[in-house]
Amino acid sequence: MILEQLILRNYCLYSGQQTFDLTPVSQGGRHRPIVLFGGMNGGGKTTLLDAIQLSLYGARARCSNRADLSYEEFLRASIHRGAEPGERAGVTLKFHYAVDGKEYLYDVQRTWSDEEGRVREELRVYRDNVLD
Repeated sequence: MILEQLILRNYCLYSGQQTFDLTPVSQGGRHRPIVLFGGMNGGGKTTLLDAIQLSLYGARARCSNRADLSYEEFLRASIHRGAEPGERAGVTLKFHYAVDGKEYLYDVQRTWSDEEGRVREELRVYRDNVLD
């Protein structure tokens, strides 16, 4: 699996839409397959890793700040405090993955909102830009 892009929308401390390019680069003819994140404590490094887990595993994700919260409570708490009421929060992960020797581009989109006291979640998975 080669991670390409992580998109966060009103997720935890990330307001609005934030896009992170995770594509490994080549420099000077050499492949550089490592992406590093650095920052101060509380800057959102762990939140990025949690977002990757959440996008792939949903309710089974072992996110660092979930503790004893139910999945619905966790999603509600993960909506950025500055988001307008009813505005959707979400995580999207794009990655390449090989199946039976053929490489595909996957796009996993998990969004949710707090509507009338209930969390409504939607999951969409695209393979090579076709809803799977």
